Amino acid sequence: MPDNATPTPFPAPAPEPKPDDKPTRSRGYFNKAQLEDLGTAETVLAAARKNAAALAKRRIDDKYLKGLEDAIKEARRRLTEAGQSTDASKAANKKADEKETKLVQALQGIQSGAKQWHKMLAEDDDPNTNFPLDGYLIGERLDLSHDALVQNAEALIAKVKADKLPGYDDAADIKAVEDALEAYRGSETESENADSDQVGETTSRDKLMKTINTRRSATQHAADAIWPYTDEANEASAKPSSCRRIDR
Repeated sequence: MPDNATPTPFPAPAPEPKPDDKPTRSRGYFNKAQLEDLGTAETVLAAARKNAAALAKRRIDDKYLKGLEDAIKEARRRLTEAGQSTDASKAANKKADEKETKLVQALQGIQSGAKQWHKMLAEDDDPNTNFPLDGYLIGERLDLSHDALVQNAEALIAKVKADKLPGYDDAADIKAVEDALEAYRGSETESENADSDQVGETTSRDKLMKTINTRRSATQHAADAIWPYTDEANEASAKPSSCRRIDR
């Protein structure tokens, strides 16, 4: 294409975000703004390929555009991986929540056993035979944090072993609570690992998007210099003058 030919219009550059602008996010896996940026970059790339000779004179050469193309492809791939990582994180967190619930229920069973034994021994109003509830954490929230729940579980398990409450006469009854505690410990590690993987994927994706947006913007600025919107010959076939050149 001759350099003075009317170019294929470019998309307008993405507006600079204002300091108080909040990022727009989709309800799905991906950042909505990033998906829009990818679409714009793909349109700009296609238009730049059609006007490669003119753009090459401003150092937007085939190598530069190939880098943009490769970054777009890699971003698409990593967007898919980020979605899969989000799924894994949600699944791990749900699994941890389920095991936390099971442990809390098991500990509440111990507390109920203590209250039952307290009532049964208080029937004769003899303080010498009364069963105290001290140490059974009655009325306290057991799961204020992960560490608090583990500590409370260990304390209640130790108490029920010492006091031999109703319903905990067999070692298997206590082992069921101990197993619930160990399962909860393990699920916390799984959840942390899944969350860490998700953060890593998001960081990689965001770094790629910075590369894509930088190259897309540089290409549009080069096009604007070659085909300024103030030139009537360029404006005749273009969209509003606020847009950049080549596939606007």
